[in-house]
Amino acid sequence: MQQTFPITDTELEALATHAVGSVYSTMLETDATLVSTMEVGGSDCEEGSALPIDTDQTLIAGTVGFIGRLSGVIYIFMDLPLALKITCRLLDLKTQEIEAEGHETVNDAIGELTNMIVGAFKNDLSNKGYECRMTIPSILRGSSFSIEPAEVGLRRVFKFDCDGSSFVIDILMKEETQF
Repeated sequence: MQQTFPITDTELEALATHAVGSVYSTMLETDATLVSTMEVGGSDCEEGSALPIDTDQTLIAGTVGFIGRLSGVIYIFMDLPLALKITCRLLDLKTQEIEAEGHETVNDAIGELTNMIVGAFKNDLSNKGYECRMTIPSILRGSSFSIEPAEVGLRRVFKFDCDGSSFVIDILMKEETQF
């Protein structure tokens, strides 16, 4: 018998959309529009499927976990050109200034963006009665990613468009029995 998850897909989509939308409008002064949702491990997607980002560019992935009655991790994947554009907006710098600083500036900006989005998500979870704490952000760079979670009750991938570019929010969650 399949166990039901305490948050519905509709609620999870609303949480993700609100978290991304509020951070993008406040911190980047732009909109991010949800264009698709994918249930990983469900009937419409096999485990190990590629992320719905069409790029031959280096990908930047920010990740922050959360721990509580609902625990999990959220990954934010985007290509390097979008990460650079976001860093410029967030820090109010020119591309040349950021490129002169090296990878660390982009990594720090995307780590902070991820932290803000997961923070907004966590606050909305708390408002629904699911108090949790966050982990520190981490950044990954590469050309191909595969997420293989050990034990997940729910995994959803949300694709957003922003200023003609796409990025993905990958949410993995499970319900903890000891909280």
